[in-house]
Amino acid sequence: MKYEYNTIIKNWNNIDLSIGLIYPNIYEIGLSSYAIRLLYSYINSYDNIVCERIFLPKYTKYPASEDVQSEGILNSIENQIHPKKFDILGFSVQFENDIRNVLWILEKSGIPISNKVRMKERIEKKNQYPLIVGGGPVITSNPISLNKIFDIDFIGDAEPNLDNFLKTYINFKSNNNNDLKIYLKNLSESRGIYIPLLKNKVRRVIIKNIDDSEIPINQIKVYSNSKKKAFEDCFFIEVNRGCPYQCKFCISSYHNLPFRNRSLENIKLVIERAKESQEIETISLIGSCVSVHPKFYEICELIIENKIRLTIPSLRIDHLSEKIIKILERGNIKTITVAPETGSEELRYNLGKKISNLQILQTLERIKDSKIENVKLYFLIGLPNEKEADIDAIINLIKKIDKLKFNKKSIRVSINPLIPKLNTPYEKEVNWYIGDNLSMLKSRFEKIQKELKGLVSINLKVYKINNLIKNAKLQTLISLGNERVSELLINYYHYGANFGSLRRAEKNLNFSIKDYFIKIKDGYSPWKLK
Repeated sequence: MKYEYNTIIKNWNNIDLSIGLIYPNIYEIGLSSYAIRLLYSYINSYDNIVCERIFLPKYTKYPASEDVQSEGILNSIENQIHPKKFDILGFSVQFENDIRNVLWILEKSGIPISNKVRMKERIEKKNQYPLIVGGGPVITSNPISLNKIFDIDFIGDAEPNLDNFLKTYINFKSNNNNDLKIYLKNLSESRGIYIPLLKNKVRRVIIKNIDDSEIPINQIKVYSNSKKKAFEDCFFIEVNRGCPYQCKFCISSYHNLPFRNRSLENIKLVIERAKESQEIETISLIGSCVSVHPKFYEICELIIENKIRLTIPSLRIDHLSEKIIKILERGNIKTITVAPETGSEELRYNLGKKISNLQILQTLERIKDSKIENVKLYFLIGLPNEKEADIDAIINLIKKIDKLKFNKKSIRVSINPLIPKLNTPYEKEVNWYIGDNLSMLKSRFEKIQKELKGLVSINLKVYKINNLIKNAKLQTLISLGNERVSELLINYYHYGANFGSLRRAEKNLNFSIKDYFIKIKDGYSPWKLK
């Protein structure tokens, strides 16, 4: 059994605006989203606005028109409200993989997927569809590949625009004679708001001081008897936003500039206020690079002194000093996640990570001698200028790590293809997804899998290599896509949202993903983030 705490349930008779906040994946994954917690708290801080959460059901068949499940499974958590009854549906899109889920939720709710169709039916048939709003890193990176879906896109941080957006929409709603097109035209003049139907020029908006972004105190928590709790009972603290290292493949380094740290004083105050209102068992630090915070040690110490369990995301290898490892031991951290990215020092340096193999091995040896039991290692293949020798370098580095004699299967190795992101230095690096290079990418995965078999401490899990590569290719297409890709994605979804349906959509639209990637490689860009 699962029990939610700090759920906000309002009386709909006393509100002026209703918002369905949607994480387009299952509930358990949505619990890991700080953005959902932040927006849920912020929007519900208005007495006259209700915000309720909606998640994807656990079992879905694509498209939704062929899914025999009842529509009731999509109702909101709080008051079991159908998505179509909200004034606004806001999607937080964190991963390209979730785009098909966005489309499933719209179709299952009886809402036209196409923003043009919705607008036409609003005008001609007086249909009252919710306003469909998109935000999150996928949207900020490139809203153009989703241009035919959303009515409004938030580009950059949400906080600077939320208050004006909510108040102006209440004014629009209160006057039934208002024209939605006029409202969208006026809204398009706001920095950080993109209206796909208008194709307005837009600049990314940021919150300069993240202390001004209040961490929710009464965050949703779930208590259950499940052994796999993940983030269920965690209290999230956003330590920083962005990343100062600017690794060339990293979306956070470029889309969340400038790098900003939350003050230690603000973090102290948040912990004090949270403890006053509830029991806090676990604090999870949130940020692309929490260990670069100048007071990282003090933050960890503060949490431990309050007798609260600590969890952390991936850490920079060069930040794991003896002192930091000891404080993590005190925090009862059992697993550390680090990302060498590659076994080749030359490739790693080119990525922007100036960390040697010797540093990696020395750091892992320190971890082995500590009370920390497990290490997760993340590697990339399909990097620019990658050669067969660079794959050998990954294998050799992992074999050296195995010789450090960690416990059986305690080194969990994850290897994935590079997915180029628009508006990063690697946005044109699509060569591995063109022609015969796909087969070469597959052979490199198979080589790594074969060579690492049987190593005592290494736990390498690579399932269905073909699907892994095809999925990475699709994510790359969404990341770099233009308006024709938006049309392709809608066709792909209607044909079943699998790899066969993607080929069918290509044929139907006379569109070639290969030719499009060649066009990208030659310098074409559908969207410039400013």
